[in-house]
Amino acid sequence: MRSGQTPLADISGLKLKRLIRTVEERNAVEAENIRKATIKYLGKRVTWRTARFDMSWLKHLHEEMLGDVWKWAGLFRHRDTNTGVHWTRIEGDLEVMLGNLKYRDEHGEDPLELAVYLHHEAVRIHPFNDGNGRWSRMLASIWLRLHKSPYPDWPVEISGGASTI
Repeated sequence: MRSGQTPLADISGLKLKRLIRTVEERNAVEAENIRKATIKYLGKRVTWRTARFDMSWLKHLHEEMLGDVWKWAGLFRHRDTNTGVHWTRIEGDLEVMLGNLKYRDEHGEDPLELAVYLHHEAVRIHPFNDGNGRWSRMLASIWLRLHKSPYPDWPVEISGGASTI
């Protein structure tokens, strides 16, 4: 570890313990993993088959974004945090979110309004141990992409950082 770098506090679940020793190194590896998911969903043509917006796909997207780094990527949290719903409500609240999203989409609601709803609800529920904000922004962007709507150019600081790999 170089002088001035912040050591990692919690490495439980970290896949690359020998390669990642600092927050900066973890951030770079996470950013590279997220870059791959971004290219898959936002850099190419995305379809309802590749982005199903069902429970299984929500988990899969999180795993695609962080699965090279964390063992728990794509798995719902099993403890309460100071943000998010009680952990026992995660799946039920996500099902309600997906049902509302489908209903409102089928009834012609504006894709941008639905992307805002999707982002807000995903953050409110906070289903994963970490990466919820980045995951929810990716969900909203993919939703807009599926609807051929412009999607935000999220600032690097909140979208997963710049990859250095």
